[in-house]
Amino acid sequence: MDNPMIAKIKDQIENRNLGISSNLASYSGVAIKEVALIALVIASSFVTWIAGYATTITTMVTGIMGFLTVLAISFKPNWAGTLAPLYAILEGMFLACLTVMMEAMFPGIVMQAVLITFGIALAAAFIYSKGFVKVDSTFVRIVSVAMMGLIFCYLGEFILGYFFGVDFSFLDGGIVGIGVDLVILGLATACLFMDYEVIRQAVDSGADKSFEWYAAFSLLVTLVWVYIRVLDLLRIMRSDD
Repeated sequence: MDNPMIAKIKDQIENRNLGISSNLASYSGVAIKEVALIALVIASSFVTWIAGYATTITTMVTGIMGFLTVLAISFKPNWAGTLAPLYAILEGMFLACLTVMMEAMFPGIVMQAVLITFGIALAAAFIYSKGFVKVDSTFVRIVSVAMMGLIFCYLGEFILGYFFGVDFSFLDGGIVGIGVDLVILGLATACLFMDYEVIRQAVDSGADKSFEWYAAFSLLVTLVWVYIRVLDLLRIMRSDD
């Protein structure tokens, strides 16, 4: 079972072999684009906050638009060069309300979440680079099944809570909440390993340079997910103090 992104790399290689492009993806190219996307997220979030648009409505609208952007890039990876910056801007706006709200409730929590997020990303990169984690077909299969299970859990929680009034508040705090966040963070970290594998295969196999945007976009999606879960974990831990 191949990672869908790795399958897309193979398509890129076929195109290159047909003479479509001579520009190849590189680690530095992915890194530059990743830094640019992260800068867009931060700038967008800051401008949204300063302009007074860090509201619940902004969060809902940009969240939906961001999700649609993810779907578009997933089906059309060659659109990543145009849509990845748009996604970064939308995610910055989406995170603005959440970030401002959390910082008001727990001063200093945002900086802690940012530092921990990048700490996890760097630690995962180091572990992957040393070969301590092998992203093979078995690894991809396990992570994919876990992701599907998580999606079904979210869907089930929404249906049972919204239509049948089932109370899941016990998942939102205390030891149970911390445990849930740690499990999801573990899954998100596994996705980081998969992102790094995608980047490695793209560079080593000679994928087209345009694929750098796709790889950087995928990594950004995972980093945002890690940040949100870290922020929630810190919220629970501070609330229990």
